[in-house]
Amino acid sequence: MLETSQNRVKLLKAGFTGREIEKLYIEGNNIEKIITPIIIELAEFDLISE
Repeated sequence: MLETSQNRVKLLKAGFTGREIEKLYIEGNNIEKIITPIIIELAEFDLISE
C-alpha cells in the first residue's frame, strides 16, 4: 500500500494531509509503532538560603 510516491501524491491532491497518509501507510503495512516513555527526573533544590 502506498508503495510509490505517485500514490501519495494522488492522496494529497484528493485532500488528505501528510499525517493521514502516514497513518494509512502504517496501518496498511502492519507496522507497529514503538513509543518510548519520556522520563523526567525531578531535581531537588535547596530553597532555604543561609
